[in-house]
Parts: sequence; C-alpha cells; structure tokens
Amino acid sequence: KIKLNRKEKKAIYLDEIWRLIGVVSNKEVASFIYKIFKTIRKFGGSSVAITQDVSDLFSLDDGIYGKSILNNSNIKAFFSLEEENIMVLEKYTSLSEKEKIELKSLNRGECLLFVQDNHILIKVESSDFEKELI
Repeated sequence: KIKLNRKEKKAIYLDEIWRLIGVVSNKEVASFIYKIFKTIRKFGGSSVAITQDVSDLFSLDDGIYGKSILNNSNIKAFFSLEEENIMVLEKYTSLSEKEKIELKSLNRGECLLFVQDNHILIKVESSDFEKELI
C-alpha cells in the first residue's frame, strides 16, 4: 500500500510499538517495522511510533530497531519521562543536562520536541474545535 502511489500522502501510526519491536516481539516483525521507517518517506508517507516506555524500544537485539526508528525520524516528541527512560534516551540522543532535568518535570501536554538538531520545549493545547469534538 505504501508503494502504490508516491504522490498520495499517507501515514502509519504504530501505537504501543513496544509490542512490535520490544523484547516480546520477534526479529521478523521488528525488521518489518524497521523497513517501514527506513523507506516510507521515499513513497510520500510518514510513520509515527508511540510508546509510554522509551526503554522498551531498545530491549530487542541491543536496541538496533529502536535506534533505527530514532535515526530515521525527523521529528521526535518526548513527554515527561522517568529517570530510567531518560538514561536510556541519553544513550541514543544528544540530551543536555538541562533537558534531562526538564524531561522529569514536564506537565501534562508539555514535551521536548526534537526537530532535526533543534530541541525545543512546547505545550500542546487543543483548539476549541478539538475540545468540542472531545
């Protein structure tokens, strides 16, 4: 489906990705997810990986699949993290000491956004229309 039409915009959302590339997964499934993140942009698409526990991304095969997802993602959003997850994330990204402290103290709706080499704190708020839908 991804390769059918390069001009058509498409996105794949992988919620609870730890089930697909974590320790409870297998190499064939994780490899397929790896290929999605490596190739989807060439075909007019994007992919989104969602998990509550960053360390789960790096639990299969010394983290090669999670590392690939991070390296092939132009935009990364990290909401409040526990110390253990911050230490894991530090191995695979360039977190400053200030950012490590901020990640522990973010409030609901706040996140540390990585856009290529830029790291910024943002607050995500719903529009009136989105609130109405909810």
